[in-house]
Amino acid sequence: MVFVGPDSKAIRQMGLKHVARDLAIAAGVPVIQGSGLLSGAEEALEVAQMMGFPVIIKASGGGGGMGQKACLSESDVPAAFAHVESRSKELFGDAGVFIEKYYPKSHHIEVQIFGNGSEVIHFGERECSIQRRNQKVIEECPSPYLADKSEVRSRLVSSALRLAKSIQYRSAGTVEFLVDDETGDFFFLEMNTRLQVEHGVTELCYNVDLVALMLRQAEYQLAGKPGIPSTELLAMQPDAPIGAAIEVRVCCENPADSFTPSSGHVQSVAWPDQYARVDTWIQLGSFVSPYFDSLLAKVIVHRNSREESIMEMRRALEASVIGGLVTNLSFLRSIVRSPAFSSGRTLTTFLETQFAFQPSGIQVISPGSFTTVQQARPRTRKGYGIPLSGPMDDLSARIANLLVGNLEDIECLEITGHGPELRFRSTSVVSITGSPFTVKVNEEPRDMWSRIIINPRETLKIGASATPGGRCYLAISGGLPGVPEWLGSKSTTPNLALGGLQGRQLRRGDFFEVQELELSDLPSAYHLPTILIPPINVDGIYVMHGPHDSDDYITSSGRHTIYASEWTVDYNCNRTGIRLDGPKIEWSRTHGEEGGSHPSNVVDYPYPSPGGVNWTGDSPVIFPPDAPGLGGFVCSSTVVSADMWKLGKLKPGDKTRLYPISYKSARQLAGRKRQFLDVVAKHIGTGILEYESPLSLLEVDEETTDTDAVLQIISSSDEGPILTLRQGGDRFIIVNVDMTSQKVGLDTSVAANNLARAIQSYEAPGTFVHVNISSIMVEYEPEKIAQSDVVTLIDRAHQQSSTLGKPLSTRRFILPIVFNHPSIREAEQRYTTLQRDKAVYLPDNVTYVQENNGLDSRESVFKVLKETRFLVVTVGFMTGLPLLWPLDPLARLTAQKYNPTRVSTPPGTVGLGGGLFCVYPADQPGGYMMLARSIPVWDTYALRPGFREGKPWLCEPFDLVEFREVSLEEYEEIWRQFEAGTYEIQIEETTFDVRAELHREHEIGHLPDAVAFRTKQAAAEEKMRLREEQLLVDWKLDQEKSRGAAPRKLDDAVPGIKVSSPQVGKVWKLLVKPGDVVEKGMALVILEAMKMEIEVIADESHDGLVVKELLVQEGTLVSPGTFLVLLDKPN
Repeated sequence: MVFVGPDSKAIRQMGLKHVARDLAIAAGVPVIQGSGLLSGAEEALEVAQMMGFPVIIKASGGGGGMGQKACLSESDVPAAFAHVESRSKELFGDAGVFIEKYYPKSHHIEVQIFGNGSEVIHFGERECSIQRRNQKVIEECPSPYLADKSEVRSRLVSSALRLAKSIQYRSAGTVEFLVDDETGDFFFLEMNTRLQVEHGVTELCYNVDLVALMLRQAEYQLAGKPGIPSTELLAMQPDAPIGAAIEVRVCCENPADSFTPSSGHVQSVAWPDQYARVDTWIQLGSFVSPYFDSLLAKVIVHRNSREESIMEMRRALEASVIGGLVTNLSFLRSIVRSPAFSSGRTLTTFLETQFAFQPSGIQVISPGSFTTVQQARPRTRKGYGIPLSGPMDDLSARIANLLVGNLEDIECLEITGHGPELRFRSTSVVSITGSPFTVKVNEEPRDMWSRIIINPRETLKIGASATPGGRCYLAISGGLPGVPEWLGSKSTTPNLALGGLQGRQLRRGDFFEVQELELSDLPSAYHLPTILIPPINVDGIYVMHGPHDSDDYITSSGRHTIYASEWTVDYNCNRTGIRLDGPKIEWSRTHGEEGGSHPSNVVDYPYPSPGGVNWTGDSPVIFPPDAPGLGGFVCSSTVVSADMWKLGKLKPGDKTRLYPISYKSARQLAGRKRQFLDVVAKHIGTGILEYESPLSLLEVDEETTDTDAVLQIISSSDEGPILTLRQGGDRFIIVNVDMTSQKVGLDTSVAANNLARAIQSYEAPGTFVHVNISSIMVEYEPEKIAQSDVVTLIDRAHQQSSTLGKPLSTRRFILPIVFNHPSIREAEQRYTTLQRDKAVYLPDNVTYVQENNGLDSRESVFKVLKETRFLVVTVGFMTGLPLLWPLDPLARLTAQKYNPTRVSTPPGTVGLGGGLFCVYPADQPGGYMMLARSIPVWDTYALRPGFREGKPWLCEPFDLVEFREVSLEEYEEIWRQFEAGTYEIQIEETTFDVRAELHREHEIGHLPDAVAFRTKQAAAEEKMRLREEQLLVDWKLDQEKSRGAAPRKLDDAVPGIKVSSPQVGKVWKLLVKPGDVVEKGMALVILEAMKMEIEVIADESHDGLVVKELLVQEGTLVSPGTFLVLLDKPN
């Protein structure tokens, strides 16, 4: 074995700068006036005084520009010496420090050499003068400074060859020189005994592969020879470079914020197709760690002349995109466009004295309580657990964009509760719309619903919502071009870490590049008139009946309660669900049958989401844009598409009603909303108001009298399924697929899948079909296809799909599975500690499943997973979760679902809920019993083996899944490979013979063993159900006992200053105690509301006061104005 590179002696000699300096002198190479190793700062000062300032103090073991400090005067020396000595020890393990004369107007030019131990050749020079903190930014070959200085170039190259030959250098290396700009004098700096980052420019100009040459040299050494034969090596010596090459270093750092490093996932990436060579390690989805070098890529161009290369580099950089990270691309573009760079006279002080970067963007000083990027443009993918996302109040977001001259659906910032503080680096035009917030620019108040011009270095501060929990929208002219699209939209789904900026809310230090505006581009002042501003409060929301407020689920009295009652928005409302508090409704059923024990339970089906009014027990939750896509609870009604914007107006404590309207009225309302936006746009553009009462366009008069949830019941001409078509607002039709057996199973799944495929075969525009085990849902765009036409389409497809047909082409997945994984136990313990400590499924989910199904042991549960083939009946809920139906009737275990659901589930967990199994694709909330762990079935960027381009979900309906048991050690290795993107999932193409499977199911299902299993299972289920009922009662009693006491009421006469709650919420943490002295800005209490932690901060009037009494306990539910803390003057 040999090392590919120079020998250790050369590395050591050139690695120690004082040794290298002595060798250079011995070889007759000019060196900068300098010292030997210094004993301390005093000696450094004496040497500097003799040399004359400026000087530079360097670490002997340094390199790459690290461990050096320039001194312009005597006063700089002590601190510089201490800094360099400290860095030298830290970085290089060598405390040696020396001093050299410093040349402020100079060039950094290096010579590429290659030796075989006796002879040395060169491949020209490179200029690397443009540096930041002594780190190279741009490199060129040949040096533009030496273009008309052939004699200097010749002496420079000769010096490099002499030095390399004097130490019998082998392999590739670089000899670096400092060249005085005025005289052309040059001095040896250091020798890098390795391949340089910038070697690519040399390779292009000299048509050489330096790495291949290094390997050839190593091959000779491995064979016991000195190296490449000298005659062969000398014959490689080129005469001159061919053309000119330029390289720029693309780094993840923010040039607008002192080059602060950036980290995170690469959310989009594009490089020039034809202009450049790109050396990079990143791809879509790569994680850039904050712990290593910030270099992401080298972009290199090569053309016949330097002028052509500069033009080509400009094109290459314009074509380069790295989304999700802050990079120096804009900085590089600015440099290569600058006249100073074009001139070719680039000094080592170029960035300080010859070039001034003017960044264009927004720096996040403070992110606010919950700020995300949202876009009214929908994602291009539907279903598969991918939420629609987008602004909750799209009406306000669209108007904000119109105010700044954007298209309506350009991305903006959605701000909840308390806004961010943003520093603008360039001139921008912004607008803020939505619920009332305080808005200031450099502490000067500004109006919402207006055009605001912000100048460079000004700060925009959006304060607290006037009504706690409100949302507003910040639009910026030109949008946020640096935010990448994911599946066609820039919207963020923060609970699933999808889209937007790193899939999350804003953080301090985030930076957004924005459109550069000239003064001539700035619009005139404008303020939207009051008659065009949508209402702040939502008194009522328009919904349509259905899918489940029909008589078979909810009585007439229950419907009256839903639509005649006033509902209060619960303190926990957010982008995934808006819970409403109000009266209980009357159900038509006493039991959820196959769906569960509560009458709100149904067999899992595709949700009409967003918009569904979903009943999880006796309380409703309205589905906002980030809600799940399927589940097992009824939806009584669905918010119509034109009124979805009102969900963004709802805040904790608000009162609202649900007003049912017909499909016809819903579509009329959509047209009127569009007309309203046109009226707003025309007034913004021309000042003309062409409608007398424009806000009336957001209302309709008609109200339906009774449910029209069921659109049609379609029978079959043979023994096929009966379809019940239920409307879900003006965008969804849910189709229940019922067989003669009246049981959910393989036959309903086959029928649902066949129906879905038949509908898809028509390729009707604006339609998408969601599939589940006993239902499908047709999601449609009413602008392209009407509800009645969708009903006709379903009817036609049904007649075509009633027969089972030939075997289906499908895929078979064999996934690894490990039992008794520690993370499952940890998740169970976490749930027991933080959520519920008494339940029939605690402390061990597997034992519960065993007992609930009358099995003999936990191993019996594992045996089912190891020996059963599962059919994927649907993919959805959140992020591609597959629901699995066991094909063997003897493997059809059942289990209740967590109540309440877990807040966290280990990714890859295999679960069981009702009669369906699943594989959790990511760490997310869940309700299925946790049985084992496999691999996640979701890859956001669809890059791992087994995932298909543009499809981040692994499974499709009617795929087959089997599990292969592995040990814990094997699983950990598989997990490591999966995370690294190298694990090969076992996938086979196969067919699924529906007729044969149904025949087999029928035969097995009637065997005595199967009948006995179901009988034993039913008895066990009933026993466990009764136990759970009692445990649930006990737990709720415990909760009542431990619940925070009601706030203490104070008489107005009680002395002291009372700190009150700003909004509805629960007291999460009390941060002070009686006797504490309060300071301005101190957090006193943390409230929990809307899935956010909200600090109650001491203001100026509280400064210096003492906490006299806490008026609430942790867990207390509070309202706006509830007194939390009593303060008083110190004794």
